[in-house]
Amino acid sequence: MSLYKLYEGRDYRIVPTLERIQKAVEFLGIKDLPFFSFQVGGTNGKGSTCAFLERLLREHGYKTGWFVSPHLFYEGERWRINGQYMPKEAIDYYVKSIKHLIERFDLTYFEACTLIALLYFMDEKVDVAVFEVGMGGRWDATKVCNPGVCIVTNVQRDHVKWLGKSPEERAYEKLGIYKEGKPLIIGDAKYPLYPMAIELCRIEDLRIAGVDFTYWGTVNSTKTILKEFNHEKFSIKDLELGLWGKWQIDNASLALSAFIEVFTPEEKLVRKALSSTVWEGRMELLRKNPLLFVDGAHNEDGIKRLLKNLKRAGLHLVPVFTGLKDKDWLSSLRYVREYSDKVYLVQVSHHRGETLENLIQGAKELDFERIIPLQRIEELLTLDEDLLVLGSLYLVGEVRALFHLNPL
Repeated sequence: MSLYKLYEGRDYRIVPTLERIQKAVEFLGIKDLPFFSFQVGGTNGKGSTCAFLERLLREHGYKTGWFVSPHLFYEGERWRINGQYMPKEAIDYYVKSIKHLIERFDLTYFEACTLIALLYFMDEKVDVAVFEVGMGGRWDATKVCNPGVCIVTNVQRDHVKWLGKSPEERAYEKLGIYKEGKPLIIGDAKYPLYPMAIELCRIEDLRIAGVDFTYWGTVNSTKTILKEFNHEKFSIKDLELGLWGKWQIDNASLALSAFIEVFTPEEKLVRKALSSTVWEGRMELLRKNPLLFVDGAHNEDGIKRLLKNLKRAGLHLVPVFTGLKDKDWLSSLRYVREYSDKVYLVQVSHHRGETLENLIQGAKELDFERIIPLQRIEELLTLDEDLLVLGSLYLVGEVRALFHLNPL
């Protein structure tokens, strides 16, 4: 049985506390984890930063565990050993193993996922684990990984119901992953992240992009190049990244900086790692003629950055958009309208998916010249034009399934 199936029909509630997951961990007698952990938080770029970091670790010979969310199609994507998804039989085993703890401590779905990650990584005897924060940081379940190094990529507008309406409130929640005496790497030396980090953290624990390490790069329609990265312990030049986009230069540099905090990088292995990094559903090209890209951008800042970079690179794609009921998708759709006067709309099958009727109404309010609703996702395959799928990772998963790219 999948964990998702076990929670089917339940309220996927979010309750801001660490009490339940901590009690479950204590009940299992887990005190000191036998592996080193990195914890990666922030609004955008968490997954890509994790992907770069995990690949750096693996190429340097370490056995890795990697906990990510959400999954695109197959639940086992959430738990990876050396980049390989957890097999179905292992999911079944761990769900059965912790079912009594789910009931006893009333764990949320994400808390149960986190608990499985701890057990799986211990059983597999990984050397190092990379944990992606689910939401916020201060009370995120992944804090039980007891990280030795933390990263906060940036702070943007997202999950305002839980993290706060003001930038300061959201920065405070994101910076909640910080542990005194442990390095905290922040990828944004701007307000509010930088001044709040100075206020909340010991200055000797902070590593700030643009201050403690510097980098720059270039992007064209096909390549992303890290032209130069400089750190007091390591420097590298002219490295092509495996992921496309200007923001990936930031993410790769954060990952490399975090790696350097603990391990000694070898230039040949760094080049191999960062150039071969793969992260499903992030400007992923599924079809070349005509072009079909999918990207998991799903909030205002992520979509704004994505479309801005497409314009710079001279890529003109027709957007295929969806939104989730619990997201401010209309604000995201405004940036789509600035990029294109034509949009395809589709509803995802996930229970959180916004209705097609509401998506159409939102597009009308934004004065799109051409609004084309798709009743079925399969209709994408019949469209003879260059497309960009965005708005939800769930939609990305459904489109990838059409190309048989999802594990079953």
